[in-house]
Amino acid sequence: MVGLSLITALLISSGVGQPSPQSTNVRVAIVAYEDFHGEFKHFEHLFVELSQHDPALRFQLAVGSYGEVLHWIDRQLVDVAVLTPGAFASLLPSDGRQEPRGCRYLATVQLPPAKSKWAAGQRRTEGFHDSYRSVCLVSDSSALRTFDDLRRAFLADRVEFLFVHPLSVSGRAVPREALRQAGIEPTQEQVHFTYSHSQSIRMLNDVFSNKERVALVWDDAAGNDLELEKDVRQLPFPGLEKLEIPHDVIVARPDFQYGSRLRNLLLESFHTEERYRFTRIDDWKARYGLVRDWLDAAGAASSLEDGEKASLDEIGQSLLLYSGSQPRPPRLALVLSGGGAKCSYQVGAVTALEEKLAELRRDNPEHKLDIGLVVGTSGGAINSLPVAMGISRTEVGQQALRDTWRQLDQRDVVRPSLMIRANMGLWFALLQTAFVIWFVRRFVPQPERRARKFAIAYTSLAGAEILIGYLPGSPWRWLGTNHVWHHAWLWLNFGVRASAWSLFAIGIGALVLETLRARRGRHINIPEWLTKTALAVGLLGLPLLQLATILTYEETLSGGQGMQRALADKFPRLIDRHLAHGKLPPLELNNTADSGERLQIVSRQVIQRHLLKRDLVITGSCLEQTSQELPSDLYFYASADPSTTPPPFGERGLSLLERPHILLDVVMGSGSIFPVFPARKIDGIPRDGEQIELVDGGFAHNSPVEAAVLWGATHIVLIEATPHKRSERGNFLKNATSSFRHLHRQAQLLDARSRGKVVVFSLSPEPPHMCVLDFADNLIAASSQHPARLPRCQQGSRFKRFAIPQRVGRANLRRRQARGPSSELTA
Repeated sequence: MVGLSLITALLISSGVGQPSPQSTNVRVAIVAYEDFHGEFKHFEHLFVELSQHDPALRFQLAVGSYGEVLHWIDRQLVDVAVLTPGAFASLLPSDGRQEPRGCRYLATVQLPPAKSKWAAGQRRTEGFHDSYRSVCLVSDSSALRTFDDLRRAFLADRVEFLFVHPLSVSGRAVPREALRQAGIEPTQEQVHFTYSHSQSIRMLNDVFSNKERVALVWDDAAGNDLELEKDVRQLPFPGLEKLEIPHDVIVARPDFQYGSRLRNLLLESFHTEERYRFTRIDDWKARYGLVRDWLDAAGAASSLEDGEKASLDEIGQSLLLYSGSQPRPPRLALVLSGGGAKCSYQVGAVTALEEKLAELRRDNPEHKLDIGLVVGTSGGAINSLPVAMGISRTEVGQQALRDTWRQLDQRDVVRPSLMIRANMGLWFALLQTAFVIWFVRRFVPQPERRARKFAIAYTSLAGAEILIGYLPGSPWRWLGTNHVWHHAWLWLNFGVRASAWSLFAIGIGALVLETLRARRGRHINIPEWLTKTALAVGLLGLPLLQLATILTYEETLSGGQGMQRALADKFPRLIDRHLAHGKLPPLELNNTADSGERLQIVSRQVIQRHLLKRDLVITGSCLEQTSQELPSDLYFYASADPSTTPPPFGERGLSLLERPHILLDVVMGSGSIFPVFPARKIDGIPRDGEQIELVDGGFAHNSPVEAAVLWGATHIVLIEATPHKRSERGNFLKNATSSFRHLHRQAQLLDARSRGKVVVFSLSPEPPHMCVLDFADNLIAASSQHPARLPRCQQGSRFKRFAIPQRVGRANLRRRQARGPSSELTA
């Protein structure tokens, strides 16, 4: 699809130069990540000049990001490309002997003398230059005067380094190398990415705690902008100033027949505007190979995979830069990963993001920045629908969503079968029986008095357990925040009713029998050996029977009725609060009591009343199907605007607009953690009379980034529910767990590396965190708080920015003069 979209865009463009019957179309790609319009304008003039000198060549230009242009080169979709030094260096093999991957070197760009006062003297001399340098800048008010001052401040953790971009040579790779050689290796917490050289300079004079800010930018970042140079000075850094960076590169496809002809044209230095000249560097492999080494040492590849931390302000800045520099606004996708009850954390994170976007729209009304697409899987699917409906946009909706999560109780959600609960109750009753027998025999020495004490103790315990099992109320707050106690109470609650009635029956029976025997002068007397044998068999045998029941008889640990009733009860309330806030009529439920039917009625109205304000995708895994036409991983989607073109999901895509009644069934199916919960059976898929069984979408896509990429996202905010931590190794159990985690990660690789590049910001909670079944009001209340209001999260819960592969490239074509910031392409 990327090839078709790029070629179509190039063919419909008017091209650069006048067409002639004998002219050859040359497709040219230009890398730019900040000023797309400005770079197109500059190179348009250049290629007009080239066409005038050689009318047989007619150039068609496309401007793209770093990853897009490299993808076009790999697919041989362009004939010529203008690459930044970092982009070109990434194509060089490590041995330094072979040609770059997918292209051949033609020439290096030369630029006029630098205009900034920070550039070295030789960079400001007359003539054209094929290299530049990085400089180190601080505020005029900074206490840093020498490099030794910087070193001391770094050791005292009083410095924040402002880097430009993870892939910037002058704004990251070269400064990191110079700092490393000087014995300074900043941590992630000491680094801030600004995504613009000029923004790095501006941020020097912003108030930021008690830390010294140091900006690393290319030496002509200010150009003629005296305002940008104001109150900023250069900090001497000899190790940085000696590292030269070669300029941009012109490359051609290896089999491009006009490559030599184009190279000769470039080397003639005919450009009338004197903006560019070109040279061919004899040792270009060595010089750009050094750039590749700098990028490798700076960890550019690993930073893209692991992510760089970024704040909400940085996300907003990235969106504004994109919106101001490209023909089309950014398409922001929100991806909500799986995690069961842990997904309550996403509510606070979404709230923070919505508030930031509202602030950006208020301060920049010309940029309509908003979430355009919501993708959810597993527990994240529960949040994805309210966010797609716009419920999370308002303070009322945000509070309603938090309240909905707090009302989810694990005692209602997790419902084992009657057989499992009866076994638990009987075992717990036996355990109490053993304790009562021991206690009575120890403290009641007269055997004739023991039976009545037994009966009274049993009846008392039964009464207490009946109160525990039947009285309403939430026990979670007085159990504290340790979820081990919560799960112990949940396990107790499963069997407490069966245990209570067992004890009650035993107690009443023993009391009656002892009363009757006492009238005859006799008492209940069970031999001690028989008591011990019966208790041992029961306490040891019942767990084995339970295990055999679960493994051979039960299909799942819990039924799905609890979650179905919870969604059927709470989702309509949530939606009605949102509708009331917008002065819209409530849902029409027709007093339906059946929870399954209620879900379908709500689903139809959400779709048919056009309540979706953002595009929606919910992922699920198909466990079984009556037809074998569908793949195992499915994307259920619905457009906020039904008239838009469907996403290119292929056979995996199933439209919810065509099946409106299954929306909440899909949400339930995606959240069904099989085999803890049963698969959700959905009728009519792929056609009437057929059926699928849908389970946890996290099996294949726990962080379903690929769906967002395929539907045209330019920026993605991925909100995960599980903290990132390394797998522990050690005993067999830990190693087995580590192995299963590895297998699960392998199943997610399609989302991490299957396509070109988009910007992804990732947010995950700080460990320790909740577990999948922690549906407790106090734990959810703490988890769902606004991240900005949690002191811990102010420090640790920052978004991580990284790039992942993307299938759909985007050609940015501009024929008219465009306005934008000064060019910083070469950096």
